[in-house]
Amino acid sequence: MIQHNCAKGGQMVEAALDTAVHLGADLVLFQEPREAGKKDSTRSHDSFRWIKGEEGLAPKCWVAVSKTSKWQVTEVKDLARRCDNYVQVLEVTRPGQRRMIVVNVYDQVRTSDRTRPAQNALWEVIMHRETRTIVAGDMNAHSRMWNARVSNTVNRSNATFWEGLIENNDLTIWNTEDATRLGKGATNHSTIDLTLPTRNLELNWAIAGEEEATGSDHEMIVWEVLGCGTSNSGTSNKTTGWDIGSWDPRNKDEEGMEKAEKKKRAARETFIKLIGALGPLDDESTVEQADEAAAALRTA
Repeated sequence: MIQHNCAKGGQMVEAALDTAVHLGADLVLFQEPREAGKKDSTRSHDSFRWIKGEEGLAPKCWVAVSKTSKWQVTEVKDLARRCDNYVQVLEVTRPGQRRMIVVNVYDQVRTSDRTRPAQNALWEVIMHRETRTIVAGDMNAHSRMWNARVSNTVNRSNATFWEGLIENNDLTIWNTEDATRLGKGATNHSTIDLTLPTRNLELNWAIAGEEEATGSDHEMIVWEVLGCGTSNSGTSNKTTGWDIGSWDPRNKDEEGMEKAEKKKRAARETFIKLIGALGPLDDESTVEQADEAAAALRTA
């Protein structure tokens, strides 16, 4: 899956979708896909169908779903009815696997009334609808909880809401220490685009390389859900073949935490290289192509 703030640029959306085809992404979560009142250059794409929220409202969040994806994606509009398209709640299901909730977020002050519509979602219901949930998007919030480099002078007024959501629902902050927004003339290390899964989910997470740049001042974030099994316990009984348990820094001493973080960073770097080198697999892929991809992953 891909999440990306396109900073009101239709051409950036097109570039992101082309990248998504190349990487074989099932879903692309967009924030600020185009500017209100401007011609919509992303009305259609041969490889994707659109979920665009409520008609007639400014386009704050959109989701593109690959037409070849095996995942079934349904928008649950009632849970974000008061958000004016600043939040999209999606039920994501694949045959034989347990359902997940994916929440696409653009949290920004609305100019007309100085409110933050994204925070009006029925978050209590959203976070308890399924046992597996991923909240992802542009939170426009600075906090030492997810960015140790935050300056004491930076406005943290919006951080409280997201800090509370993370703590109250035991979410994992899956970001690395890398900045996710690189604005022109920026003097602060800005990490405002977050990926927040529940703790029973493991992700491969990476920031796309420069060759996948779209022109936005926000980085494109690419992630994959690992071990999507059918266990009722909320965790997978299947194995990915990767030693992901040693990535978890929890319940480790300082040295162990550092080793776990290094392993996680190395895995993410490997993942982004692999998805760039391997073409996407589909129903028309040959056995040789599948074997080649499997061999590459086993030796990663």
